[in-house]
Amino acid sequence: MKHLFTTAVLLGTAMLNVPAFASTDNKPDNNKEYHFKYLGNPLITHKHTADPAPMVVGDTLWLFTGYDEPGNKEGYHMPNWCAFSTTDMTNWTEHPVPVYADDFKWNNAHVSFAGHPVKGPDGKYYFYSSTNWCGIGVARADRPEGPYKDVLGKPLLTNADCKGATHSWVCIDPAVFIDDDGQAYIFWGNKNPYYAKLKSNMTEIDGEIHSLDLKDFTEAPWVHKHNGKYYLTYAAQWPEKIAYAMSNSIEGPWEYKGIISEVAGNSNTTHPGIVNFKGRDWFFSHIGGLGGGSGSRSVIIEPLYYNQDGTIKPIPATAAGASAEYSALDNFHNPILPDFHADPEILFSNKTGKYYIYSTTDGTPGWGGHYFRVFSSGNLADWTDEGIMLDLKGSMVPWATGNAWAPAIIERKEGDGYKYYFYFSGHNAELNRKTIGVAVSDDPAGPFYDLGHPIVTDSPVGHGQQIDVDVFQDPVSGKYYLYWGNGYMAGAELNDDMTSIKEETIKVMTPKGGTLQDYAFREAPYVFFRNGTYYFMWSVDDTGSPNYHVAYGTSDNPLGPIKVTEQPVVLIQNPDKKIYGPAHNSVIRLPGTDEWRIVYHRINKDYIDREKKPGVHREVCIDRLEFNPDGTIKPVVPTF
Repeated sequence: MKHLFTTAVLLGTAMLNVPAFASTDNKPDNNKEYHFKYLGNPLITHKHTADPAPMVVGDTLWLFTGYDEPGNKEGYHMPNWCAFSTTDMTNWTEHPVPVYADDFKWNNAHVSFAGHPVKGPDGKYYFYSSTNWCGIGVARADRPEGPYKDVLGKPLLTNADCKGATHSWVCIDPAVFIDDDGQAYIFWGNKNPYYAKLKSNMTEIDGEIHSLDLKDFTEAPWVHKHNGKYYLTYAAQWPEKIAYAMSNSIEGPWEYKGIISEVAGNSNTTHPGIVNFKGRDWFFSHIGGLGGGSGSRSVIIEPLYYNQDGTIKPIPATAAGASAEYSALDNFHNPILPDFHADPEILFSNKTGKYYIYSTTDGTPGWGGHYFRVFSSGNLADWTDEGIMLDLKGSMVPWATGNAWAPAIIERKEGDGYKYYFYFSGHNAELNRKTIGVAVSDDPAGPFYDLGHPIVTDSPVGHGQQIDVDVFQDPVSGKYYLYWGNGYMAGAELNDDMTSIKEETIKVMTPKGGTLQDYAFREAPYVFFRNGTYYFMWSVDDTGSPNYHVAYGTSDNPLGPIKVTEQPVVLIQNPDKKIYGPAHNSVIRLPGTDEWRIVYHRINKDYIDREKKPGVHREVCIDRLEFNPDGTIKPVVPTF
């Protein structure tokens, strides 16, 4: 049975969290503010929204969308636009309806197709609307949230302005871009793309209307600028994908660069919106989420990343979306798992698009937990208990009798699917000591099947325990490696079966020297790779000590030797904040980014006294892991 902290459903090609919000109101009201949290895609879960148009004003990100009436009706039934705002990408406010379709008296179609808000040079706010066949209008307001009033009493643009087009819905989807020199431009079109200059009053076209030559253009143009280059993003083909072109000038020519976002789940349409907010670019679009489809769409957010040459990296729709950039970092989140857990291992699954944590079950005397649980999340903040995935008592692991400790897992693409190799230590009754085994599954949540015998039984140094395993794939060679040890650190290459090691490659890698105050190796090796460097992390002191902490070194080889850094301590206690014994960690890189998180356990502050057995009352936490320009790791600031 699954115990749900967040519910996830699979819609189209993306894992979506439903519901992904928490509100202080019970029922949204079009005339009142409505507060909710963004914890994963889709952004808005209390109504269907489409055609996102973001705008930044000061420290606030504003988002205008269309509203799809409920019921997944045939066609597009959109009576009004919506306005949302945030200052932190997590806490959002929906404002009263900023403008209705029928506020434009000439809008005989009575629908609110894609619109675009912008702040004008006069300090007023302008909203450019579109309809099914009546044209593009412009409304004005004193505040970004409105209310907006029709300025002209007639369309700014109509089908008559769209040379070469014969279909009635050509004049839709306006997007306004104000260049660095203050000149405003408007782009629009369906099947046939156009652009023109706007006069400084923002309500008149200035000069000639130009046609654009864009490969596979369908609709929904959007323009932004990055490092001196212009980007024109748009919906392409049918069903729609999102493509883009680049130029050195706002007036072109535009060079087609390809598709960056595939078909949007179960929606025929999609619509891009890109904005820079608080130092980074964000990509908005819509998909057929929340059980909807082409007429019941949902807005999502993803981080946008560039290649070194300025081209845009592909942007897949994910469950976490932009929330992973901000989640679990507000100083009020830790611990992230319920009850007592330790030795956390984190995995991102390419199969499901979710994160998973595997841990030692804590809270029993003598570290006597005999099973492993797995938790899943779409955003690193809200975790679902997927249940027990391996029990070391009974028939699941015939060679072990308990002490299910410190797991590691890796995902490997095999054929058309994925395999998950789960490494762990347990008490081996026959040998009367801890040994390391492996179980295999087709799914990150299991079921897992044990190999039937341990794969590491003996210490290469004649002492210590065979525990605290880690598994790592070298991105340079593609080879897989296993690391382990308590009292020593060992590493070896895995055979291609992933269930045995190459005995001739076993190497003792224990970092030399150090004290309990800095980097004396105790246990829990962990390895990752970044920018050509292999990072080795380990835990210092005893797991029941407040001084239990994380140190690290680097190497240019996956089997060492390890060079301890000048400032080796990564994570250590902060008694003033009642944070004790933060160590035994794993690390995760957010997919497609250089954003990193460290997942670790620490002693529950209410069990720090020795008589309360602090070593078996540990809790799992997550924090940001950051690097200096030279690649060294910044000391982690543990949060609570």
